Amino acid sequence: MKKFYFILGIAFLTIVSCKNQETSETDVINDTIVNQDSTMVVNETEVVDSTAVDSSDVDLLNKMSTSTTNSSTDPSEGKYALAETKWKLVELNGKAVKSATNKDYFINLDSKSGKFATYAGCNNFSGTFVMKAAKKLAFSKIAGTKMACLNMSFESNFITTIEKTDNYMIEDNVLHLHKGKAMLAKFESAK
Repeated sequence: MKKFYFILGIAFLTIVSCKNQETSETDVINDTIVNQDSTMVVNETEVVDSTAVDSSDVDLLNKMSTSTTNSSTDPSEGKYALAETKWKLVELNGKAVKSATNKDYFINLDSKSGKFATYAGCNNFSGTFVMKAAKKLAFSKIAGTKMACLNMSFESNFITTIEKTDNYMIEDNVLHLHKGKAMLAKFESAK
């Protein structure tokens, strides 16, 4: 009879031990297996990443929420924004520019349409511009009127130069167009 109670006791302890181990493993599984929903909210210059943990087996107090804020400067905004500012041409390929007409040579970029308009002495030109990254800028699809004027070479040189642009920089009220590190053109904000 002692053997019977001894075997029954060992079997009982084994069953209870296995049951506790299963419960313990289930608790660990319930704590680690969760459904994660990630959302990304972008507000002009602020990025908020919110990750919420949700599971029907997790208490409300055990839910986690994190948020990260990254601030960055939008290159098209500021006192003198690249877009929505009329930029007067003052230097082209290292040479000072003075208008041969009563009208300033300029470039104006419209951020809503992604288009630009420019004038360099005779014809009006327009096209599209793209900013693939901060401080990166490219002009394309340039078309213009076809009037014949004196000094068409300057206008042609200007259009060729802006087609080469791949980046820009704004210092105070001065816009610099560059190809790599080489400055192509300099503009001042038109007052």
